[in-house]
Amino acid sequence: MARETQPAGPCTQCGEGTINCSHNHFEDDTQTIDTWEHRCTSCPFRETQAYRVDEENPEPEADPLVCPWCGRTAASAD
Repeated sequence: MARETQPAGPCTQCGEGTINCSHNHFEDDTQTIDTWEHRCTSCPFRETQAYRVDEENPEPEADPLVCPWCGRTAASAD
């Protein structure tokens, strides 16, 4: 699973830490999974979102390559 992390700005919960935005991408013959995480470096604040595309879920509800919180675009999965 490829993992990509970038700083996304100050934490709105504690005001002291930095939010790190992480993207994970997994793909095999039957499914594609993209996950996003925003996590503070100083407090326990954490948000996660996953998008799965397979035969039962052919279309994700949002663009899986765009972070739902900060809007950054994931690097190419190639």
